[in-house]
Amino acid sequence: MIKTGTVKKKSGEPQNLKESSVSMVEESSRVLIVLPYLLPDATLQRITGQTIPFLRKWQSQLDIVIIPKFKTSFQLDSALGKMYSITRDVLLDYGMINTGINIIFNNSDFAKSGLEWKVVLLPHDSTFKTWKLELRDAQYHTIEHYSLHDKVMEEIIGPKDANKFHVTALGGTFDHIHDGHKILLSVSTFITSERLICGITCDELLQNKKYKQLIEPYDTRCSHVRQFIKLLKPELSIELVPLRDVCGPTGKVPEIECLVVSRETVCGAETVNKTRTEKGMSPLEVHVVNVLGGREEDGWSEKLSSTEIRRLLQSSDSSS
Repeated sequence: MIKTGTVKKKSGEPQNLKESSVSMVEESSRVLIVLPYLLPDATLQRITGQTIPFLRKWQSQLDIVIIPKFKTSFQLDSALGKMYSITRDVLLDYGMINTGINIIFNNSDFAKSGLEWKVVLLPHDSTFKTWKLELRDAQYHTIEHYSLHDKVMEEIIGPKDANKFHVTALGGTFDHIHDGHKILLSVSTFITSERLICGITCDELLQNKKYKQLIEPYDTRCSHVRQFIKLLKPELSIELVPLRDVCGPTGKVPEIECLVVSRETVCGAETVNKTRTEKGMSPLEVHVVNVLGGREEDGWSEKLSSTEIRRLLQSSDSSS
């Protein structure tokens, strides 16, 4: 547990979508949790619950740093899916529907990022004294040692593929950037060593989307994507380009080696590779990331989506 006292859950609280934006990762008011290792679900729930008073006080974002380095994208995808889901569920229990969550991994220099945290939850271990030196302006609370049975022993499954590709591409709307987007971007940065090309759907192609009046402008969406990637892997070269067709840059840039897609959009990758072959370019390796929420059998109807976020925003406007 964390030495900050306990928090009683308040049920039935209004979900105020106007408090802050899920997508804003540049806010100065932030709360940071440093995890010395992966934790069981119940332990992560307890720790997240202890951040609620701080998140409420400053309407902060929640950053979580995982110290152990991931070796495979399969392991990373699985861990992020679980951690984002558990953390988000705890926040939703307290009516904090639009508190941003950012899970940072494989970044030993994160403490030197220049970000400012109001509160830092650190392990009770002398190993992390250097973090206090780097983050000296923050308010500290201690995470006590867990017994060994609380530590999740992650089996390395799948090939080690960190930095496997020099140039990787992905695409999407990235409206009101949410946890599912962040997992897609996280896996993309993990497997890329030099250059990440991200196609972002241009405004003119979004006119038929539901609740289109609440779609963020192209420049705003680009800014949020860039900020999140820099949070994960600042040394990566980032290219954000307007997406005006199915292929986007993958149909024009021969240096691209891999295309990252979510499980629900695999068919689009087939179109991309067909186009590249017709143009005399090498087909891309397709890396598939799991969908956060929902199941393929029911058409991913329960997946986390920007459309649902816009619907909630509109409902909030109507009720205010």
